[in-house]
Amino acid sequence: MKAIAVLLIFLGLALQLASQTSARFEDYETVIYGGSIHRPKWIRRVADDEWRDELGKLVEPPEINFAGKYFVAVHSCGTGCGYYTMTDLSSGRELDLLKDFGAAEPPPKTREGYPYVTDLVTRANSRLVVAQFHIDSPRGDECRERAFILDGEKITPVTNTRRSCTKY
Repeated sequence: MKAIAVLLIFLGLALQLASQTSARFEDYETVIYGGSIHRPKWIRRVADDEWRDELGKLVEPPEINFAGKYFVAVHSCGTGCGYYTMTDLSSGRELDLLKDFGAAEPPPKTREGYPYVTDLVTRANSRLVVAQFHIDSPRGDECRERAFILDGEKITPVTNTRRSCTKY
């Protein structure tokens, strides 16, 4: 009887841990805006397939890639330096919600003191954003990830940090 109770507790904890460490884009689906697109003020087209930011750095073309109406762009500001912007393409309004995911010189560090850079994974029809932290540790390159959702006008974590990354 004691063994069954321990097994049930273990299974319950395993299920709770699994629910905390994985999130799916389809669990946070949203409708994609279909109206006029208002480009960010900081972007300019320099050729048919080339877009540049205010620093003259290449960026992806402005299109909805997050939460139904937002354009999340990654910008380079030098070697090992990058930051994210988020623009509501239905209005052109900039939201300063992704500043914590950027990296400058010196790079941010983990609690253990290892430098890392962050990649954000988004989907046009989902409010979920997955932050993948690429860590330069003495054991070699490591990847950790944590999922967040856009909740109104804030980014809220929905999982703990996992010690492995999903391939998207």
